[in-house]
Amino acid sequence: MDYRITLRGELEKAIDETGCTLSQLEEKGGTQIGNLSACLRGKTLRPITMKQLDKLTEVLGLPEGYYYEFYLAECFYKDRVARSRMESFLFRCVELGKTDLIMKAINILVEHPKYTELLFSVAEKLYLSGYAKESVFFYEEVIEGEKYNHSERIAISHYRIFRASIGSNAKENYKAVIRFESFRNKLPEGFQLDALLQLVNVCYTLEFWPMVEQFAEELRALSNIVYLEELRKLDNNRSEPPIETERHLVVYYGKSYLMKSLTLSKQGRYEEAKACIKGYEDLGWFKLLDDLGKKEVAKYSQFAKGNRYCIELLLGNTDMLDEFINFLTDHPTHTSGALLVILEAANTYRLNIDHILERFAEAYPQTSHQSGYLLIGILGFIIKKRFISLIGSCMKKGWKLFYIVFPCLFRPINIANH
Repeated sequence: MDYRITLRGELEKAIDETGCTLSQLEEKGGTQIGNLSACLRGKTLRPITMKQLDKLTEVLGLPEGYYYEFYLAECFYKDRVARSRMESFLFRCVELGKTDLIMKAINILVEHPKYTELLFSVAEKLYLSGYAKESVFFYEEVIEGEKYNHSERIAISHYRIFRASIGSNAKENYKAVIRFESFRNKLPEGFQLDALLQLVNVCYTLEFWPMVEQFAEELRALSNIVYLEELRKLDNNRSEPPIETERHLVVYYGKSYLMKSLTLSKQGRYEEAKACIKGYEDLGWFKLLDDLGKKEVAKYSQFAKGNRYCIELLLGNTDMLDEFINFLTDHPTHTSGALLVILEAANTYRLNIDHILERFAEAYPQTSHQSGYLLIGILGFIIKKRFISLIGSCMKKGWKLFYIVFPCLFRPINIANH
């Protein structure tokens, strides 16, 4: 069956039922409908574009994708894949959830050369348009189609799948890291920076400290290499565009030191952690800073100050506690993570922090009571952490303080949630 003829027959039938002429439909549809006569009645039957079909379907008052089952033939014009039409067709099928048509198209595409290049292009458009989960299927097809090659497309496909797979499930995040990490060095430099940034973040949440240290060091080295290369371009007046990254270059450099210092702190290696803080507390020397870059530098400076307070407190330097509290008052976004550090220090060094809890209670709205089973879980966790006396003090002063303290117990010792 020639579906190109079938499609036109269906369209002609629907047009006849409206009682409109082609000229009238063209007038209703505007420029997007184009020259219907050449597409429907011309000697060579000019191909119908995706935009034309969608607009004509709309003008005819029919549901989106109504004629898609007949459209696939338009994507194989004169026995060749019409790439632009095929990409548009697959993208729209994803938007409308027409999985059967996607599979039908791919089953035909695999017989054509360079089909993985086309599928990769579709996957990228989907991913960058906010359809990350939907793009995974296409990236998997690319990986399968090029499994005997070592192309850049495969590495990027693995990276995109990794990014799309990260969520709140620790087990699935672990699987995503293990599957992807061996491909990180095969990515273009811009992608490598973003990949290492994500690997550091995910491994930190999983508490894989050796891996965080490794990826943080790789991130530091690569961001420094890219930085020096960008400076050489500038000094030599080279017109090459800068390497494309999701974030400002200074973010990657600063994050490498930040995450390493946090990881060392989590392992009780406080002096090493303090040494790493020096790497990101003053990045004003960093060239190539625009307004966004300067804002990032200011953030890192703030993070460094807060994290230095945390480490000093954990080392037993409790004299600076009031100074730390004043810092948190001026920077309230860091309060939740910092309270865990204060609680841990109070438990270790037997500090009375009632006045601190009361001070922060005023800044928090009253929280409703949690369900009974959740409170049982909370108390079990508290006993394990030996915060009994602290929580008892909170309860004496009211549930409000209890609900300020409790959420902090489930956050890492990190006030730099960047």
